[in-house]
Amino acid sequence: MRIWLIGASSAGTEAIRQLQKSTQIDLVVSAPTPDPRAVREGVLDRVDYVETVTPVNVDSLARRIRPDLILLDSSASSYRGRAGGTELSQALTYEIAAASEYPCVVI
Repeated sequence: MRIWLIGASSAGTEAIRQLQKSTQIDLVVSAPTPDPRAVREGVLDRVDYVETVTPVNVDSLARRIRPDLILLDSSASSYRGRAGGTELSQALTYEIAAASEYPCVVI
């Protein structure tokens, strides 16, 4: 199974730890920066794609990656900590999931 994890912040880092236990999972990780939490903590050597994923580009990126499932790390947004940032982050995360042609799970 090929899984694309968008974001490698706190929830994404924990998902990576669990998904690495299976040799049958091909995990592809993208993040908006080359050094998300999972890289800084040594859980990953590097992210596969340094990309900002939006509702507009999620499908074009997914066609390139060809995942069976997309996991969206809801803790990875750069909008958190700003006034209204949590609500904006949550709305964007769910909009990406709704816009995608591929199955998505928000973690």
